[in-house]
Amino acid sequence: MSNNRLPSITSAVSTKQSSNLSLSRLAMMTSVALASSLPTMASASGLFLQEAVTANAGVAGAGDGVYTESAAALWTNPATMSFMGESLTTINVMAFDLKMKYIDDDDPAGNGEGQSYLPSISIFHAHQVSEKVHLGLALGAAGGSSLSYGDDWAGAGALDSITLNIIVINPSMSYKINDQWSLGGGVQFSWAALEQSTALVTAEQDSDWAYGYNVGVMYRPTQDLDFGLSYRSKSEHEFKMDLKPTLGPINSLSTEIDVPEIIDLSVRYGFSEQLNLLTSIQYHRWSRWDDSVLDLGLPVGDGLTIKRDWDDVWKFAVGADYKLSSDWRLKAGFSYETSPQDDPSKQWADLPVGEQYRYSVGASTNWDNVGIDFFYEYADLGDVKSAQRSLGGPLDNSVGVNGTFDGRIHFVGVNLTI
Repeated sequence: MSNNRLPSITSAVSTKQSSNLSLSRLAMMTSVALASSLPTMASASGLFLQEAVTANAGVAGAGDGVYTESAAALWTNPATMSFMGESLTTINVMAFDLKMKYIDDDDPAGNGEGQSYLPSISIFHAHQVSEKVHLGLALGAAGGSSLSYGDDWAGAGALDSITLNIIVINPSMSYKINDQWSLGGGVQFSWAALEQSTALVTAEQDSDWAYGYNVGVMYRPTQDLDFGLSYRSKSEHEFKMDLKPTLGPINSLSTEIDVPEIIDLSVRYGFSEQLNLLTSIQYHRWSRWDDSVLDLGLPVGDGLTIKRDWDDVWKFAVGADYKLSSDWRLKAGFSYETSPQDDPSKQWADLPVGEQYRYSVGASTNWDNVGIDFFYEYADLGDVKSAQRSLGGPLDNSVGVNGTFDGRIHFVGVNLTI
């Protein structure tokens, strides 16, 4: 065993002092459950799994806020429905392979690796009900994964395995002001389920509903140029998980999770009859997530606060959509996300986050009246350095892991549009 692992909890419940110490250590250990329910456990803005709700998947999401060939665009910008015609239905089917590696700086025996293979499906529908009005409905798998490092790695006291599912129902409406302008808005009902375990204790699954809204505007000055601006509000999830086994008076963990607000600016430019150039800039307001507060259900105290100090995240995406022939279009895209936290002493085993790079290719064709859009995407989650740190007071001994996390995701899928 590496000496930088989180200290044992079960050995610290006999005296008052050691009991206080064990409670704090348990809070540290179960802080895993907090960040992991944010969009992709391995991603600052992503398991979210934005790929599951992407309209033009082969271009890494570039231009999603103005793409009108897929009903999935109503997720990013509901105003796009006004330019989709009478009716459009899209089914996104996807599978992903997530791998996270940990390399211990002090002891190779503390290295760890977690991998997950999971499918995902999302459904979108837009329908014109009058000359000016469209109604839409999205059922999206906005996040989800299952990851296990095992109980032999250096951070096993903080994370053994974790499972997360997030499903969002998003009814919406758009109004076409004229041939150039449209407005849209919707409400989001988000359901999340979370379960997490460490080498010593399991936080059993709990689920919660959260609510929010989204609004957008689309402007088409010419047939070769589109602009879209949209906003998705913050949503808040509350979890209360039973702990097995219990440790003295500690039998549950309660916490709140905020999924940040997102602003998207998308542009499409018809460079020629064959080539469309696409771009998007997104702002994810993670700076509001300053800390994680863990309530252990004790009669004294307000729980333990884990400092996060995240910065806001910017995402930049560019892509090209090229008409190869009357039957096929080829697509390629790239996106970059800034890191919300660059300080190794503020990186935790639950959610190591850094810069992210996504590379995407795709091809689309038509079979009878069905549009078929294939895509592959590789997400490089980067190398994230994590350092041990002291919480002070009775926890002067160092906690956390001292090493580097390295993550990546393979996505492959097909979108069917009728």
